[in-house]
Amino acid sequence: MSDVDFEDWIVEARRVKVADFCRRRSIKILPGDQGQPCPGCGGVDRFSVNLKKNKWYCRKSGTGGDALALAMHIDGTDFIAACETLTGRPPPGRAAAESAAERCEREERLAREARERAEEEARQARVAEQFREDERRRAWKIWRRAVPPQGTLVEAYLAHRGLSLPIGARLKFAERLALWDKPGGAIVHEGPAMVAAIIRPDGRFGGVHQTWIDLSTEKGKAAIVDAKGKELPSKKVRGSKKGGSILLRPSAGAPRRLMIGEGIETVISVLDALAERGSPLLEGAEFRSSVDLDNLCGKAKGRVRHPTETAPDALGRARAVFVGSAEVDFENDWPLIDVPASVEELFLLGDGDSEAFATRLKMERAGKRFSAAHPQLAIYLAMSRAGDDFNKMRMTGRVAA
Repeated sequence: MSDVDFEDWIVEARRVKVADFCRRRSIKILPGDQGQPCPGCGGVDRFSVNLKKNKWYCRKSGTGGDALALAMHIDGTDFIAACETLTGRPPPGRAAAESAAERCEREERLAREARERAEEEARQARVAEQFREDERRRAWKIWRRAVPPQGTLVEAYLAHRGLSLPIGARLKFAERLALWDKPGGAIVHEGPAMVAAIIRPDGRFGGVHQTWIDLSTEKGKAAIVDAKGKELPSKKVRGSKKGGSILLRPSAGAPRRLMIGEGIETVISVLDALAERGSPLLEGAEFRSSVDLDNLCGKAKGRVRHPTETAPDALGRARAVFVGSAEVDFENDWPLIDVPASVEELFLLGDGDSEAFATRLKMERAGKRFSAAHPQLAIYLAMSRAGDDFNKMRMTGRVAA
């Protein structure tokens, strides 16, 4: 086959929309970018499709992309096999020749399609940016209306989790906060909540992290179900979280150490444990939450095969499970959480209650992100005991190794 034919064949495969490929495979796409079971590795709500962006994403593997990437993810095949799946035919033979007129027509067509894609992507980017700014303003109103946490259910919630309320934590209390099923949709829950301010890398307010409270439950979080009886998360972010973080304990002066973990409860658990031991690590230390794990670890470049896990395909056959690698996709990565110039040591706090292999790769990827941006940093990875998170260890009186 000629290089031209082969390139056209790949372009043909890349033209296939994620939605079209999902329809071929009878994969139902939930509206509003909702989470659902992954057709490649299962789960409950780890897989989502964004029709406007023509992208999919799997939270467990940390991978996503176009229909080609989805074919590789589901079938466990390589790039060429995925192209064959999408085009419905094998790679073209090398015998065909291309005339000058045909080549000119092909190049014009490809250039036109590239322009159209660029224009559409630019339009979608403008719409998305406006939506993010509108959400940021709504989040700012939530933050402004909330009150200081001292003596409120926020302090009681943290105590319920075996935690203190750190001085200087960017936390507030909302006595009655609504949870919407989608923007402009219906209210599925309304009640007291802990509200945390997300600060962007540029120092501006980016959004809020909300945790609905119910102290009658084991972990103090509200049990929320929608009209169909589906259990919903008791935590939700409004605004923009990428590259943002939640300050939970500022240092007395310019920080020399920065400790970052995924959850608010995780980070305060480590803070309290160090304080109770009179640890010297507290000196000059600042503590922050990364809002979620993906925001800490960034995008993976490629996938690796899980050493032990398999998942059944549509025919019930065992297929290999692939997860995001420890390498960073720097070309498509989102903004990095800000590290003050005075910081010399960075501690990344990882919970051990998720799947160990994939979590370890994610945390290694996080270290590489920060190391690339701040090569002067000494970076340490601190993991909780396998099977537990830091807060569970604290609530049960266990001590991290």
